[in-house]
Amino acid sequence: MILKTIVADDEKPSREALVKYLSDFCPDVEVVASCNSAQSAYSAILKHNPHLVFLDIEMPGKNGFELLQMFEKITFRVVFVTAYAEYAIKAFRFSATDYLLKPVMIDDLKSAVNKVKSEISTELDTMNLRKLIEYLTLRQDDFNQIVVSDSSGFRVIETRDIILCEADGYCTHFVIKGEGKITSSKNLKHYEELLTGHGFIRVHNSFLLNTKHIKSYSNQGEIILTQNISCPLGNAFKQKFMEQFKKRR
Repeated sequence: MILKTIVADDEKPSREALVKYLSDFCPDVEVVASCNSAQSAYSAILKHNPHLVFLDIEMPGKNGFELLQMFEKITFRVVFVTAYAEYAIKAFRFSATDYLLKPVMIDDLKSAVNKVKSEISTELDTMNLRKLIEYLTLRQDDFNQIVVSDSSGFRVIETRDIILCEADGYCTHFVIKGEGKITSSKNLKHYEELLTGHGFIRVHNSFLLNTKHIKSYSNQGEIILTQNISCPLGNAFKQKFMEQFKKRR
């Protein structure tokens, strides 16, 4: 199957480089339009009804998110191409929406195209895109859910219910209030990047904690959490942990 594709980026060098990469390295992609603004991309999408849109976020006039809001129903897959702030990258991960960082790496581009190809026969669920757009109009601390991938698919979890995240090789165990453990196929570093700044703190090479569930700490290096769960405090993380709670005294 050939993916009809539109590239939307106001920066000509970035736009032309991406079109060339797609032509050279992604034989299943046909670029049907190359656009330098949200308005021209909107017209091209209506005309070509593409399978896939590579969309820059920061464009003059309407940005990439405002472009998506112009559609009552999104019928195409979106891969964001961005040099955006770190908090937005976290938003992409929260919503499980794909993105590429500038400058675009060929391997990352091929991986994004392959992901779209693998999903193209399934019904398009635009909830992730809507959640992403909604988040980017709110404050960072308004994140309240996380999408956790596992071997059978994914689960949407309230971040307030996560007690801790524990590393187990390339996987991460989540201990959820009232539920016990669920296991993600992503590593702890992924979730540290995602959750730091949203009430979570790394306290050990193997543990990331929700500070709202911390009940006590002993000088022996033991942290007690909700449901009487205990966790060690690693020496390398002790100073930052103590400073976190010193602010509350």
